Amino acid sequence: MTLPEPLDGQRAKRASREELDLLLLGPVPPPFGGISVHLSRLVPLLERAGLSVGVLNHFSSTEAPCVLGALKKNPLNYYRLPKRFRHRMLHYHHSRWPHLIAVALGKGKSQARYIVTLHAGDVQKHLPQLVSRVPLVARLTRWALHRFDLIVVVEPSIAAAIRERVDEQRVELVPAFIEPGADELGSYDAALETFVRGADTLLVVPAFSIQFRPDGGELYGIDTAVDAFVGLAAQREDLRMAVFMAREPERPRSREHLDRLEQTLERAGLRDRVRVVFGQPLAPALRPNATFVRPTRADGDAVSIREAISAGVPVVASDVVARPPGVVTFPVGDSDQLASALLAVLNRQTVTVDQAGVAQPAAGGSFAERLIALYRSELERAPSNDGAA
Repeated sequence: MTLPEPLDGQRAKRASREELDLLLLGPVPPPFGGISVHLSRLVPLLERAGLSVGVLNHFSSTEAPCVLGALKKNPLNYYRLPKRFRHRMLHYHHSRWPHLIAVALGKGKSQARYIVTLHAGDVQKHLPQLVSRVPLVARLTRWALHRFDLIVVVEPSIAAAIRERVDEQRVELVPAFIEPGADELGSYDAALETFVRGADTLLVVPAFSIQFRPDGGELYGIDTAVDAFVGLAAQREDLRMAVFMAREPERPRSREHLDRLEQTLERAGLRDRVRVVFGQPLAPALRPNATFVRPTRADGDAVSIREAISAGVPVVASDVVARPPGVVTFPVGDSDQLASALLAVLNRQTVTVDQAGVAQPAAGGSFAERLIALYRSELERAPSNDGAA
């Protein structure tokens, strides 16, 4: 596997000559996912704060101005591509275990400060190697995490797990939500805009794609949302649903699953009341007529939930992790309970919510401000160097 082709023009000159304050390793849109949206919003804030920033994209695109190279989801690129760019600080947004190991190995003798963010809510589900029964795997994972000077987590339960197994002192709890800019709140194409705007009551359901958990359950719970919608549709004729997927399903099993869901809607006579949308941003759908639904079977501190709350949209979500204040929860995978929770919210009934153990921004501040403060603190400890092994 070869490295990405050299960049041209101004970015190539900048990449070869400048010492970056921060090199980010993670996804940028497209596709639109929680982490990629986080990075796309974070970079301009950092630049306005006076930091020089470059991104190595987890995916293949180098079109965004901040992107200096493409990692192409290849662990080998995670190991060696950062060495091509001088940086005082590196921040890796965790995706897969081989990438974590590759970044840790690639650090070598670099004096740059290393940061990792774990976008997860359950160590057993999202970083099982840390608690693996195979001693070598568990030790290697702990070793890799020890290579980072700071470990950022987005959800309290995984913060506790990391503090117990890795380090009490180097863990910071900072959810990934950053408010969208005005440029993200535009309109869709004519057909989708007509559907979204024309719904008296719109259920907005997010998913990265159709994916499955090891136990066979569909990860993002679109099946749960469809079953709940079928149950509610007769009672609420004003109800419509839009499912926003960052990517179209590629594998046969995933395509077949989506086909079965569409057939379920067809048999119920509801196909024209549901739209499945691919590759579109979520923010413009969060309007006064919307209710946000996150039925996922595994989660962290979901950026999309905090985005809906920020937009003033009611949120109903599975109880797979603790949710922010104001979110109405239902038992994960239970479509009947989801339908009941939605009906209560839509009818403006009083609903009890569990607000325990959820991180909130400090008074007068935001999560982005907290993260920038952490960067500045780490930069104070980072000598000026070439960021390479």
